[in-house]
Amino acid sequence: MQRHFTVSSGLRLGFASLLVFGLIASVLPRATQAADTTKQLQRLRGDIGYATLKDLSDYKAVFGKLELPDPDYAVTHAKSAAQIAMPDSSLIELGENTSVLVGAFDNTTASPGATITVNDGSRLRFEIKRPAGGVANYRFVTATSQVAVRGTVGLLAFVNGVTTVGCVACAADSVVVQVGSQTFALVTGQFLTVSALGAVTTGALGAVTGAFAGAGVSVTPSVGGAAAAGAAAGAVVPIAAGAAAAAAVGIAVTSQSSPTPQPTATATSNPTPNPNATPTGTVNLTGSTRAPAAAPRAPVAAPLPAPNPPGAPGPSNVPGKFGR
Repeated sequence: MQRHFTVSSGLRLGFASLLVFGLIASVLPRATQAADTTKQLQRLRGDIGYATLKDLSDYKAVFGKLELPDPDYAVTHAKSAAQIAMPDSSLIELGENTSVLVGAFDNTTASPGATITVNDGSRLRFEIKRPAGGVANYRFVTATSQVAVRGTVGLLAFVNGVTTVGCVACAADSVVVQVGSQTFALVTGQFLTVSALGAVTTGALGAVTGAFAGAGVSVTPSVGGAAAAGAAAGAVVPIAAGAAAAAAVGIAVTSQSSPTPQPTATATSNPTPNPNATPTGTVNLTGSTRAPAAAPRAPVAAPLPAPNPPGAPGPSNVPGKFGR
């Protein structure tokens, strides 16, 4: 009887164990899948929260952390800051008075990422992690441009209809800005602005970092980040079009960096002589200057001798002359 009880108890314990392990196995795939696509909104300071409506009228405050659903906006108010942690460890830091819509995270391709729509008045910093052996596929969208980010540290603002993109630590292929049919690549130390009318201005990053810092956005590379990536700041050149193409679509490209001085050539004029020209003034002949020769005068006839008066002796009758 005692033996039967022991075996029966062991069977019950084994069945219970199998049931528990089965429940754990059924839950683990779902938890793993949720962790791969979950975006987490975290308060850094001030008044931050989220909203579902585009006008943010249903705003709800967040005091710690929140799993941000795909159709919701992350929102910060004055003197506030927040951070969105993406499933691939990429970070998006929101400055004050900022609202962004972070779309669904795509982890099914070799280039994971998401589309982030930036509303007017926003300033943010993005730190996108480049996956090993590949590139990320993040896209920031404003009313004037689209910014493709493949793995880098940069700044982005959309204020009063003007989009500003800056590279804090960027490789040469990390940040690409599309404006209409034009495409521009940025590297470390450069910024680009796009006006509401599509005019593009470029220059050194230091000219715009003050506005980001004033909104509470960090403007320095991360510890251990690729601060030396990219090239020195200079003029940003369209990838697939030159100045003629830019002018054709009405985009004015102006570099604020100091251009390299170019030598100025002095042109020397060598006019072709005109054989029909009438000479005036002096004429240069073999290096000397002479007045033009005077026109030859007509010969003057010698005066005829006056005839001898009647009765006057002729030459042969002059005394002492030819006389005999």
